[in-house]
Amino acid sequence: MKKLYLILFSLLLMTNINAQDLNTIVFVDKNGNQFADGSTIIANSAVEDDFGDMVVHSGLYVKNISTEAIGVRIHVDVKTLESGMFQICFPIACIAKSATVNFETGSDLMSAGEQRDLQTEWIPQTYGKATVTYQIELMKQLSGFPPQFESLAMGPKVTVEYLYADPTSICIADADGTAIVVARYGVDGRELSAPQRGLNIVRYSDGRVVKTFVR
Repeated sequence: MKKLYLILFSLLLMTNINAQDLNTIVFVDKNGNQFADGSTIIANSAVEDDFGDMVVHSGLYVKNISTEAIGVRIHVDVKTLESGMFQICFPIACIAKSATVNFETGSDLMSAGEQRDLQTEWIPQTYGKATVTYQIELMKQLSGFPPQFESLAMGPKVTVEYLYADPTSICIADADGTAIVVARYGVDGRELSAPQRGLNIVRYSDGRVVKTFVR
């Protein structure tokens, strides 16, 4: 009986550790505001880079909110990529893809309180959209050199809808070309005539209501 209690206690302890681990690395914006697990973020601010290409940045950062260093890598699911190229430079090396694909980044140790730019962007060739889901994987650094890592647990997940649209257009079409934006509100409930920086509450013609974050 004592052995059974010991086993149950160990399982409970492991469950608590895993639950705590899930909340140690989170997605945030540049100001440290946290995105909830499962959030959908609209990134529609296209800028011209030094090479003359239009680039849409996600605005995502990763932050270690625990009091200890922990390893991290990102699982990336490029769901749609209507044109151009997707790129992520995290945690160290850059990875570029020109087709829908699933992959993982390399791993690195993040110190307590550290916030690091995910450096992920879509480089479109034409107007359209790209949809990418990111999920954090928490890693344990093993001894030895070069550093090796093993998986601890899967963490939060967010989806970014990258949009590159004609700036003269009024409404944004959904993926199937039928649903359009019919209303947009700020966090104070005030109706907006155009997207504003920060949190936007968007209602579509098909009845969906989506909370989005605009850089």
